[in-house]
Amino acid sequence: MSKRLEPKLPDRLFDLLNGENLSPNLNKVIVLVTVDGKGWPYAAILSYLEVLAPDRTNIRLAPWSNSTTTANIRSNGKVTLLVVDENMAYYVQGTGTELSRDMEGFPGMSKVNVRIESVLEDKALDYEGSARITTGIRFENPQMDAAYIERGRRVLAGLRRESEGQS
Repeated sequence: MSKRLEPKLPDRLFDLLNGENLSPNLNKVIVLVTVDGKGWPYAAILSYLEVLAPDRTNIRLAPWSNSTTTANIRSNGKVTLLVVDENMAYYVQGTGTELSRDMEGFPGMSKVNVRIESVLEDKALDYEGSARITTGIRFENPQMDAAYIERGRRVLAGLRRESEGQS
């Protein structure tokens, strides 16, 4: 059952999204849900190399500038992030604002800030016994080498920067 928390990232979620400990998260994904022009949820997947929490009340994203996801954010700003991993499930809702159509150094990648408005934590109820989440969504990329990871670290550094030319 979901429990509404304060509208800020709890310790465990902030530690996961602040970009400080990437190695164990390189093959994990975060589901990003926006709302399309017809009112339907639209899901996309981002890696931990495209998501950064600079503080407990904001999350920055680096989606492709020409994606449906980014168009939805430009249109209505509604964003939900599903962060699911072993023994945890969080749903973070907020309003997304495009800070830059082309993030500095990464043409074609947008820089989006999500101001957190709601955080829900989903846990099993007592009557469900020892039911628990055993894993999140994982991916494998045979081309994920040191250069790929370094590029991702530079994307995260770009997301962390406060000032950047807006488009």
